[in-house]
Amino acid sequence: MDVVLTSLFPIFGVIAVGWALRRTGLLPDNSWGPVSRLAYLGLSPPLLFTAISRADLSAITLGPFLGAAVLGFMAMAVIMLAIKPLLRVPDPTYTSVFQAVCRWNGLLILALGIALFGDQGEILVALVMVVSIPLVNMECVAALAVWGEGASPKLGSIAYRMVTNPLIIGSVAGGIVNVAHIPVPVPIADTMSLLGQAALPLILLSVGAGLSFTTMRARPRLLALSVFLKLMVGPVVFYGIGRAMGLEGIPLTILLLTGSSPGAGSAYVLAQQMGGDAPYSAGDITASTLFCFITIPFWLWLLG
Repeated sequence: MDVVLTSLFPIFGVIAVGWALRRTGLLPDNSWGPVSRLAYLGLSPPLLFTAISRADLSAITLGPFLGAAVLGFMAMAVIMLAIKPLLRVPDPTYTSVFQAVCRWNGLLILALGIALFGDQGEILVALVMVVSIPLVNMECVAALAVWGEGASPKLGSIAYRMVTNPLIIGSVAGGIVNVAHIPVPVPIADTMSLLGQAALPLILLSVGAGLSFTTMRARPRLLALSVFLKLMVGPVVFYGIGRAMGLEGIPLTILLLTGSSPGAGSAYVLAQQMGGDAPYSAGDITASTLFCFITIPFWLWLLG
């Protein structure tokens, strides 16, 4: 347990610094949007490209691992569809609960994977991101298209955003370079690596800056339910599927972390665009991020 806490403390510590920086006003509020976009659009793709292009993919059993990840995200969507009649909430609010349970903060889990397992953790989380970003977006867009308030989804635009997602582009490009054994000139490779090293601190600072305790006041009981499903049921689902598919060791632990991830900021953006309950999404992102500081160490301790 001491090893787990020692590995996780810097991650949560940097998130806390991000929260403090915003609350103290050392950085103006309007600066955090550009910082977050820089980390997401400018620095994360080089990070993923470097990790995957240099990875020894032959050492990873990709089929069962990626299959288990896909089944995990699909299972969480099925659970949410099954309990919809029991929730008795307005349809737009349901779409935000759906996103709260089905989305994950891949970049935060990427930081945790690197802290715990180094290069192998980075590669595995990056691969999960490649398969999950299109899948999870399709799930959430479908829910909003059916139950969002007066939304008329522009499916072509949404599909274009998924295909041109910087994280997918960086990961796929790294995979092509790796599989095709395309040589990357050393100066370019070193530049990409240096850019990638700057990504994680900015990502974690942005996560902390985005925490807002006031947003947790909306629908507290429903919020407690969605956080419980995400942080307590999700890990069991992903872990169970991984075990059923014969996974163990680090790949199984990465699946557990994937299932135990807090909500992602993209849920708030999509709720605004397609008629969901944006205030609820904001509250869930804060609540799930805060409670994952407790639940992630718990699950890692339980896993041993």
